[in-house]
Amino acid sequence: MKRLLCAMVLLASAARSEESPLAFIGTAELSAKVAAGPAAKWSFTLIDARSRVEYEESHIAGAINLPASQTQALLPTRIKDHARHIIFYCNGPKCTKSQKGARAAMALGYTSVLEYNEGLPAWGKANLPIEGTPLPTFQPAARSATDIARDMEKGSAGPFLLDIRDASEFAAFHVSGAVNVALDDIASQAKRLPKGRTIVVMDHSGHQTLVAARLLHHLGFDKVELLEGGILGWQQKSLPTVIASAGR
Repeated sequence: MKRLLCAMVLLASAARSEESPLAFIGTAELSAKVAAGPAAKWSFTLIDARSRVEYEESHIAGAINLPASQTQALLPTRIKDHARHIIFYCNGPKCTKSQKGARAAMALGYTSVLEYNEGLPAWGKANLPIEGTPLPTFQPAARSATDIARDMEKGSAGPFLLDIRDASEFAAFHVSGAVNVALDDIASQAKRLPKGRTIVVMDHSGHQTLVAARLLHHLGFDKVELLEGGILGWQQKSLPTVIASAGR
């Protein structure tokens, strides 16, 4: 009975967090907070809600990494004080991971949650401190959705579509024939990928694909291209997607 009550409370809290408006913080305000002292003495925790691979490549100096999909499971072990100020960020306004992380934190009962919606692109543009170890430079071609769709008609002679979003995002909707390997799993799942075919990397809106391409090239894949604009770009061209959870 106790477990049932706890589950009901969590579900109700999650529903409220989905409905509640998010509070935002801008670049100027966040940079002032970051500059106030060393990260160890901050009165807040700055969370990079992107993948581990992206975080290792570059992140706001002093931020910790907690991918959005792992927030519910891991945040309580990382931050025990539910009143602590927590700020989530990712790849800017078109990236939904900071929003997902912030809402998950609110559902868990954290009472002081902010989203830095401008994200890493705005932070870098302002020449503010960034840390990380970039992968070797590689500049793949970015192809339009219509070009990729036309090439797919070649069947096995066409490109191999690699969707690097989280499994839950892939299940919601994806391009027919695409294979899902999350960005953080590419290195461990590299044997599943064909080296003889062109690999077209796709994500939500195009922010993660270049990092994935650099990683693939580093792992020995030379034929790598990007889907311009990600799955959102695909939809904007009115090209079809399938819903995995519905079995279509």
